[in-house]
Amino acid sequence: MTRKKNRQMNDPTRRPQVDAINALIELISALRVQCPWDSKQTLRSLKNKIIEESYELVDAIEKDDPGAIKEEIGDVLFLALFFARIYHDEKGVDPATLISTTVKKYRDKHPHVFKDRDLPDQNAVLRYWHENKEDMFSGLPITLPALLSAKTIQERVSKVGFDWDSHQGPLEKVKEELAEIEREKEKEAVIEEFGDLLFACVNLARHLSVDPEDALRAANSKFIGRFRRVQDELKKRGSSLGKASLQEMDAIWDEIKHRKGS
Repeated sequence: MTRKKNRQMNDPTRRPQVDAINALIELISALRVQCPWDSKQTLRSLKNKIIEESYELVDAIEKDDPGAIKEEIGDVLFLALFFARIYHDEKGVDPATLISTTVKKYRDKHPHVFKDRDLPDQNAVLRYWHENKEDMFSGLPITLPALLSAKTIQERVSKVGFDWDSHQGPLEKVKEELAEIEREKEKEAVIEEFGDLLFACVNLARHLSVDPEDALRAANSKFIGRFRRVQDELKKRGSSLGKASLQEMDAIWDEIKHRKGS
């Protein structure tokens, strides 16, 4: 099985992909030398751009838009190679070195593909990855969205056995944290307990097989849609957001909430 998979990596039909990557690298080289804007960019000046493009890709995936997905994958790929070129210009590190280091890293992470290690399912693979880290939290960026970071932390410790047996544990923890928030009076303590509550909610979501980031994103979208309908209804009644009372807006909200499909 391993030999077969390795042969697939050397498939000559992959040549067009290699040629396309080389063309993109040549494009980046030309831009880096000839374009006044591209030639001035640094890792620091573009650090937020890669985040922006990644979110645009996520948005395209959420909308299931094939054209946008293709475009955004291309943009992320362009930026990754552009970063490699900038790093070469700034630090003298050859992009080929970056790529070969990455290839070695992922070969080592997949001994069930490139060696004779028996890892029969995805849980075994994840357990292998985390058990072989000196610090299981290494590589966890502080810029990661907090909900996603909490989920990642919990997933990592769960792979070494530190986890609840069912969703009942985290459900009780959510109730416990809510009670603690009600008891606390000091601002700093409330902030701490609220953080604990969010962490517990993420844990509950994980045990219910719910992605908290996706769930909150959907809730945000639902809220926006409903509030826009509140605004439209007020216009029909000859009113507006600035004129309507909270009671009036709340009543319309409840009407919309109970309509089918709202």
